[in-house]
Amino acid sequence: MKPKLKDVAKIAGVSMTTASLVFSNQGRISEETRTKVQNAADFIGYSRKRKSSDIETDANIAILYSVDPDWAFILTFIRPIISEIERELKKINLNTVLIPFHHDAEDAEIVDKLEGIECKGVFSIHYGKESLFSILEDSGIPVIVVMNNKYQSKFYSVGVDNFQGAYEGALFLIEQGHRNIIYLDYKRHDLPILSIDRFIGFKKALDEKGIIFPESNKAYYNPKDTGQCRKDLSELFSQEPHPSALFCIDDDIAGRAIQLLKEIGINIPEDVSVIAPGDVLDYSMPYIPQITTMHIDTTYMGHISAQMMITRLTHYPEEVHVLKVRQQLVRRGSCRKI
Repeated sequence: MKPKLKDVAKIAGVSMTTASLVFSNQGRISEETRTKVQNAADFIGYSRKRKSSDIETDANIAILYSVDPDWAFILTFIRPIISEIERELKKINLNTVLIPFHHDAEDAEIVDKLEGIECKGVFSIHYGKESLFSILEDSGIPVIVVMNNKYQSKFYSVGVDNFQGAYEGALFLIEQGHRNIIYLDYKRHDLPILSIDRFIGFKKALDEKGIIFPESNKAYYNPKDTGQCRKDLSELFSQEPHPSALFCIDDDIAGRAIQLLKEIGINIPEDVSVIAPGDVLDYSMPYIPQITTMHIDTTYMGHISAQMMITRLTHYPEEVHVLKVRQQLVRRGSCRKI
């Protein structure tokens, strides 16, 4: 059996991450540890995979997919990404394999699954873990990070221009006459850059138009404490004049907020306009509230993600490449002009 990185790590008595850092000449690794890892590699005949310019026919390309309940709501959203990746790779006889995992899985557990299918490349949708990606890259397995901009300076990434989407969404509200706007945030610890970019884009639009945004107009949605969010929204809408618009961090949160607003007697869009970046919800379903969004073309994201992987499998550019997809306004009747 061909020696693997985990075998080197085991013999050297270090973690896979440490072994990976040795081969990539990164991190603060002591000379003693570096020597142990290199000696272990020499002992079992391990060497980093060398890339050729030809793509192996019928090779397996993995798509990491979270099965955690917290992320179940994005299945409809990411399905076009997966379908388009599969379609594009099939054109050149590459197989796509969905690899289910939990966010708390150890690197070695995921690596074992990938080695089990002898994968030649990995797409990671939403999920990000620097140590895992480094292990894969240093083992000669290219990684494309999709829908997570946190790692764009270190790994090949295809993401969404969240700053632009929020900026243009806020401008749309302003053009409709709204000045007193609530920003409803949700702390996604797995996607911290998303929250930052969207709020900065939103705030920039208001700043450019000379609209003051009081900190008290920023609210948070906590799925474990919806009562607190209902209370916060109730207090904001009890003011005179009450806010005329609600900008939500995404449309999943917008849908939840609309339900809370209805419970306190606020109607959409008669009493308040609602807009959000993203199209996480399935708007073909009759029970889903029709929310005006900054739409993300996930089919196109899948297409350029697949093309980036093909490029990496054939040309291997040294510099990390990052592509961001622009969002487009889709009106669904949740905003009105005042």
